[in-house]
Amino acid sequence: MINQNLNIDDLLKQLGERLKEARLNRNENQDLFAQRLGLTRQSYSKMEKGSRQTPIGNWLMASSILGKLGDWQDMLADREDLFAKFEKKSSKRQRAGGSRPRGK
Repeated sequence: MINQNLNIDDLLKQLGERLKEARLNRNENQDLFAQRLGLTRQSYSKMEKGSRQTPIGNWLMASSILGKLGDWQDMLADREDLFAKFEKKSSKRQRAGGSRPRGK
């Protein structure tokens, strides 16, 4: 899990390190992985170093290749507050049970 006390540059560096580790676990060199991303090796190398200039689309493509695109979707998904959900459900008006007396 990523440490939430890091600044943006530290987070990008950590993402780059994780990307490099994932690439190495696949036994791929930078040239091959860069080619799969449609990048030059130099651009890919900057990505592994955590460059701020790397477009988010490159990170998403790399995540897709690594089978991690769902992690981005989870991160960006709205988190529903369970307490708010319960309150909303509890506060809905309900019909009174039983029968009402009918007028004559």
